[in-house]
Amino acid sequence: MATYTIAKDNVSLSTAADTVTLLPAAAHPIQIIEISISGMGTASAANSVGVYRSTAGTTGASGLTPTPVGRYSSTNPPVANTVVWTAWTTQPTLGGLILLLGVNSNGGIYRWVARPGEEIIVANTDELSLRAVTGSGSISWHLVFAEDCF
Repeated sequence: MATYTIAKDNVSLSTAADTVTLLPAAAHPIQIIEISISGMGTASAANSVGVYRSTAGTTGASGLTPTPVGRYSSTNPPVANTVVWTAWTTQPTLGGLILLLGVNSNGGIYRWVARPGEEIIVANTDELSLRAVTGSGSISWHLVFAEDCF
């Protein structure tokens, strides 16, 4: 099992488009260990970001490469099998809401850390989407996940 981190700074929220979508590879389930968001605006405004199970977000336009964390050699670090999209030609279809993370645009912070045994598991054909439920402010976000967790 390897642990990875991904992050993006100063992203404008949208209720019509995901902020980020994680697609684990077949036979490589992931556990979401931590999600944090922070407001990047200059005025107070309410925002909420939903963490959803999703499907059909497999046609991405641009993405991020997860960075391994832990005790790995810098010359031969593990490579994640999980695909991380931040733009799409086809938006994911949202399923059930798992978490609702509220944050004020003017510097608010929300940090969710899973208690042991309560990690969010994403496997098989499931995807995980973060999308605004309320607001269109700017945020920075950070996720930590473990791959091949079973």
